[in-house]
Amino acid sequence: MTIQLLSMGVIGVRLLDCILTSSATHPDELADQIVNEINHYLVKAPLSEKPLLFHLACEVHEALSDRFGRVDSLQVRRDVANMMGLLIYRARMTANQSR
Repeated sequence: MTIQLLSMGVIGVRLLDCILTSSATHPDELADQIVNEINHYLVKAPLSEKPLLFHLACEVHEALSDRFGRVDSLQVRRDVANMMGLLIYRARMTANQSR
């Protein structure tokens, strides 16, 4: 599922880097950093990507806090990256429905 993340291009690479290199210990900290990365990119994002990014940012906090207690191990970070692939898929479906 990391392929979903990388298929997003620049923002996908930035999000993967954020997930793998963050100093966060708790899911909310990592979710904040992911959402900040999305918000930073959102200003420059093409109009066609904005609904997807918005829906993705809306789901990150809940998804991380529901599934993870701590996010400070490499295996958990890999799991977060894989989970982001699922969130991207869901965000694409939601963004496409609202068109």
